[in-house]
Amino acid sequence: MLILVDGHRTGSELVALSSSVSEGRKQLSALLAGGFVQTHPPARRSVAAGSAHGTASAAADDDISLARSYAARSLRELLGDQAASLVAEIEQVRTREELQQNLGRLRAALRAAPDQTRARQLLDQIEMVLD
Repeated sequence: MLILVDGHRTGSELVALSSSVSEGRKQLSALLAGGFVQTHPPARRSVAAGSAHGTASAAADDDISLARSYAARSLRELLGDQAASLVAEIEQVRTREELQQNLGRLRAALRAAPDQTRARQLLDQIEMVLD
């Protein structure tokens, strides 16, 4: 998956190149969590990337999907069982607005994380997607 990342493809384009959607999302989440790749705010993406899906909102939905998956996985790693209810809520998020509403709870939960560096990285990645 890493060799497919070129800074121009959206998350859904990369997932589509994988053997399955779930495997592609899992691989992208692992790359994000490991710091091998970063998300870019939608404003930095080329218009062509958004139009490949028909609309810019399709690219935004893909970003939310990746942000949601990354946040859920990172929360499980950082907080373990303590994150279960917040992870369940985040996995139900479908729009930027819904994710934004959960951001306050996410920040509060991450204050208890033993690895504050990773907690800040997680918040930075999610906020980058929401900008």
